[in-house]
Amino acid sequence: MKSFLILVSALLAASPALAAGEFGTGAAELLKFSGYSTFRWDKYGAENSDPDNNMRASASVNWLPRLNSFVSGKMNLDLYSNSSNSIRLADISLSLNITENFTLTAGQMKVPFGYAYTRSGGSMYFADRALISSAGDYKNYAGRDNGLCLVAGFAPVTVDLGFFNGTGSNGTADNDINKRFASRVSAGALDWLTLGAAFTTIGQPEIEDSLGTIDSWSSHGIDVFGVVDYPLSGTTDLFFEGEYAILGAEGPEVEGVTINDAGCMSLALGADISVGDGFLRAVRPVVRYDMVNPSSVEGSADKDNSTALDFCVGLDLTSGKNTLMLGGRSYGFEDESIEGYTDIYLNWRMNF
Repeated sequence: MKSFLILVSALLAASPALAAGEFGTGAAELLKFSGYSTFRWDKYGAENSDPDNNMRASASVNWLPRLNSFVSGKMNLDLYSNSSNSIRLADISLSLNITENFTLTAGQMKVPFGYAYTRSGGSMYFADRALISSAGDYKNYAGRDNGLCLVAGFAPVTVDLGFFNGTGSNGTADNDINKRFASRVSAGALDWLTLGAAFTTIGQPEIEDSLGTIDSWSSHGIDVFGVVDYPLSGTTDLFFEGEYAILGAEGPEVEGVTINDAGCMSLALGADISVGDGFLRAVRPVVRYDMVNPSSVEGSADKDNSTALDFCVGLDLTSGKNTLMLGGRSYGFEDESIEGYTDIYLNWRMNF
């Protein structure tokens, strides 16, 4: 890893071509980068929170080398200023552009399931992803894994078909045992409306070891989503994002025990208001409501539902790639023994 980081550092520092975003050798573009960096201040609302506030910085950097019109690659590094996991290799893959309509990608990548997880971090209207993306049942299906994914694009429809082996950074089973299929279809139904649906399956065959036998099992997840970006006027767009998922429980069946499927919902509504070409370019107020209903034993008295209400005002300063966000998240819990609270943040994001 140390040698790898030295190589990456050398590439970043070596050439003025980086400033232009690419380095040409024949048809190749070997030094092409994108991503975003953030600086953030948090004020935590939980009772007796220690610390009660915090400052941190992070960056997500994509290296996107292209050998020619047929072969390209991607490597994504996430870097954090104050975390024990300060550097994380998120994506590493190669892509073969078979035809104008078909692309095959191999490596570690995002599984094509879950709008809240797969959408670009640099395009979000909030500092954080939706609460549902961090729910345990949701992460059993959405996340990153090692495998193959074929993308077929026939405008306005895009179809993703993937096969993954459960050994990636978000794998939920033993290496080389868990195999999952994932599929997603999305369509630009109108210029301002995108609709999509995804299906994936996870599971394991029967496992025999010195401790006994673990029964085989399989489970399925279904996710639907819709995205609206509607122009109300020449200066204002109305946007909406909605997602709903039904998620089967992970693990083998237990005799006499019925497990209810999990359910997750996320709804966001806001406006993008252009205000001119000066220092302040746009104002973006937005709210989002999330509900997480985890898988549970039928008849159980446990109250595990949780909700989150996100609110944020984003300000585009000097350009659409430089955004200041003032927002927060209010947590609510069905279990009355857990007290809700609100976190507040100030987040500065620069896309590049």
